[in-house]
Amino acid sequence: MLGQTFGDLPALDACLVDFARTLTGRPWAIGPADIGRLAAAGLPDETVTLVIGLVAMFNYLTRVADGTGVEADYGGELPRFVYRGRTEAVPRPGPQEWPPVDGPLELLALLPGVTAAWNRWRAYLLDGPSPLPEATRRRLRAIAARNACDSSVEPPDPAEESGDPVARFAGKLSRTPWLMAQPDVDELRATGLDDLAVLHVIATVAYQSAESRLRIGLSALARHRG
Repeated sequence: MLGQTFGDLPALDACLVDFARTLTGRPWAIGPADIGRLAAAGLPDETVTLVIGLVAMFNYLTRVADGTGVEADYGGELPRFVYRGRTEAVPRPGPQEWPPVDGPLELLALLPGVTAAWNRWRAYLLDGPSPLPEATRRRLRAIAARNACDSSVEPPDPAEESGDPVARFAGKLSRTPWLMAQPDVDELRATGLDDLAVLHVIATVAYQSAESRLRIGLSALARHRG
């Protein structure tokens, strides 16, 4: 059935993997042409929206796992991550090269259930009670958005991260989550943050890393639709 619907499944798989890798590792490089390749493979807009949402969500989950030290315990055929010694992120372009990003997430409405769930999650995490001051949450989100090259959020001054352990943590978690280690959490605790506050730092950075990729992907979809 899938073969009849989508044609060449190996080619579709390769297209999806390439899209997921780019939106995860180089989100600034996603544009209408990438959406066009998914459409040419037979994916309707609703499915493309779901793909974007899934990639965005896994950018959240991996950062929560890396920030807290949770080990993967899934079974099945997914290969386990093997760290190969990379210590630097892919270089980010300057803001003048960031893709155009729309503020609202209008195209998420193509999937009403996803829209409702995402909005509830966003309200809980960003607008609900938190041990972090609102100004801190805004700064964490700005750092994560900058590292995704998300032009819908005003980027902070990179110099702010050098002397601030919380900002430094946010920068590392959003750019090179695979390098997070116990000393990073210990540095946050040394500032007086308890474990609940540390979890909120991780969740806020991880959430914005996901939302920025969602916005970039949906903005590319909007431009592809014309």
